[in-house]
Amino acid sequence: MKQTFSFTAIITLVFFLTGCCDESAQDYIIVESIVVNIFDEDYFEDDLDEGFPELYAIVRINGDNDFTSEVSYSQALPAFIDFESFHFIGEEMNIQVEILIYDDDEATTEDFIGSTTFVPSDFLLQRNRRETVQGGFLELDLILKWECDS
Repeated sequence: MKQTFSFTAIITLVFFLTGCCDESAQDYIIVESIVVNIFDEDYFEDDLDEGFPELYAIVRINGDNDFTSEVSYSQALPAFIDFESFHFIGEEMNIQVEILIYDDDEATTEDFIGSTTFVPSDFLLQRNRRETVQGGFLELDLILKWECDS
């Protein structure tokens, strides 16, 4: 019984020490990728049927395009889009971030599918590895990683 308690206490202490930044360090959050779970399939009336959309994302901060992902060629939902370890640190944690999802069409112009917004600091207390954000008919999972800059 005493060994079980000691083992549990050690594991909890290790988790606490590795999961938190000390006072001199600064938290930052990395968005490794997103997963598109749901979108309105009637998002745009195309004359051409090009099959499942080739999705890509644009990250907009303060109205400026800050990042554009590569195109995902997934043929079904959920669709994975790599964010190449896009990160937020310091004051960036408190800024509203907008993610816009587009269909990369070759025959027509890019079609806007939907957008959603979030503030990175909203996720700071939970430190989940995956957070769901929604906007209209769009639902995304953010795949997150937490780090400390000491």
